[in-house]
Amino acid sequence: HCSDNTHHCQSDMNIVGAWKRGYTGKNVVVTILDDGIERNHPDLMQNYDSQASFDVNGNDFDPMPRYDASNENK
Repeated sequence: HCSDNTHHCQSDMNIVGAWKRGYTGKNVVVTILDDGIERNHPDLMQNYDSQASFDVNGNDFDPMPRYDASNENK
């Protein structure tokens, strides 16, 4: 979506320029610090790396959000 005129990608990271130089992101691990990651979400599960994941809220290796009535997972 960053290389067409429809979505108007507003990024200052020069994504298209990096792609033109051959950078793809292959073998790159990105860490996200959040209150929960849905590791089984269709957009994430193919590239989810359990060895690079940790749940600092639950002090375990399963970062799945806790959905409860108190909404304490924030």
